[in-house]
Amino acid sequence: MLAKLDGLSEYDIRRPLTATGTNLLGLTKHLSTWEARYFGEVFSRPFPEPLPERGTDMWATEHETRTQIIDRPDTAFWENRRAEIERIARAADPAEA
Repeated sequence: MLAKLDGLSEYDIRRPLTATGTNLLGLTKHLSTWEARYFGEVFSRPFPEPLPERGTDMWATEHETRTQIIDRPDTAFWENRRAEIERIARAADPAEA
């Protein structure tokens, strides 16, 4: 999804593309929010930063920058998930027991 934003102007990433007003930046925010929420619930490791409330993540607010939305899944989200995935892999590896 992030690759779809490459080379697009601020206008193009925020321009509504559907009747509901959804745009590419909002969709990126929505996907990263639900990935964080899903992994947090499945692995009992909540995302360390507050996530948008349910139903408010389909669009980027005027105060949210492209960088804030794009960097969230690339940094804190994946660092948190990598640690959990590595912990699970170690627990499942008989050589580690």
